[in-house]
This record gives sequence, structure tokens and C-alpha cells, in this order.
Amino acid sequence: MEKIQRYLQLKRSQQHDFLYPLIFQEYIYVFAH
Repeated sequence: MEKIQRYLQLKRSQQHDFLYPLIFQEYIYVFAH
């Protein structure tokens, strides 16, 4: 059970690492132009 929780946390953090740069890129693009 502990392994599953750890795996889910890892997946969640990977998703954030993937999503946040995309969001920031959009903001930077909007502010730069």
C-alpha cells in the first residue's frame, strides 16, 4: 500500500513538473508580446 501511495505522489509531481513549465511559457509569451 505504501508503494502505491509513493508511486502516485511521484506521478503527481511529474505531472506538475510537466504542466507548470507549459503554463509559465504561455504567460511569458503573452507578456513578451
